[in-house]
Amino acid sequence: MRFRVLMVEDDTRFCRAVREHFAQNDAEVVCCVGEKEARQLFNAQRFDLVLLDVMMRRRDEGYDICRWIRERSKTLPIIFVTARGDEMDEERGLQYGCDYVVKPYSVRLLFHRASAMVERLRAMQQKGSAISMHGVGIDGARSGYMTLDGREIHVTPKQFKLLHVLMQNAGQVLSREQLLTEVWDYGYIEDERVVDKHIYKLKKLLGDKAWTVQSVYEFGYVGGRGCFRRDGLSDSRKAFGYRQGRFRLAAGF
Repeated sequence: MRFRVLMVEDDTRFCRAVREHFAQNDAEVVCCVGEKEARQLFNAQRFDLVLLDVMMRRRDEGYDICRWIRERSKTLPIIFVTARGDEMDEERGLQYGCDYVVKPYSVRLLFHRASAMVERLRAMQQKGSAISMHGVGIDGARSGYMTLDGREIHVTPKQFKLLHVLMQNAGQVLSREQLLTEVWDYGYIEDERVVDKHIYKLKKLLGDKAWTVQSVYEFGYVGGRGCFRRDGLSDSRKAFGYRQGRFRLAAGF
């Protein structure tokens, strides 16, 4: 099963061992050190799971990163990694909905635990793969079609996947790089304008529902709850403000 992992760890030995073993099982691990780099990677790329060391350069830095991630995703699997192994650490991890391993750990068993968590989440998402917002609907079981106010319309596989990603992450601003990674596969390298071209064609198919997918100036796109009708409420540049390197929603429904 193919999946991507963000590993936040200040010990290069653990990073190397985990990355090599996961790569042998068709899973990619991206390693980083510290909160700043973790935030940058999380904002720029798509990950299926996070491996998070609790204590790095700063005490409890891992918990701060976890809290920040949970503000953006309630369901992304997170595994806490720590050398302390005390009950307080385990309790705090459970409060954030995270799993927990203690150093030194078996890389092989860590992989099986990680893959099981990713597979479980994907199965849950597949069961709830039918999404409908503002009259626009898609069903993961019927790839290649979307519905507009009940009318079935054919779309290309890329258009379907692009709309599916935007609706699954409704209200969340996704960068062009994130969309390339998710829709065009992990190793895909291409001019980011290919996203703009596909969004343009998708919005034409959406017709009077085109407002449900909006651009965020100099960053990317947002779909679903974060969008505004163009009937006097707002446009996408006014709807979003750029502050301290992060986007915030001005409103939504």
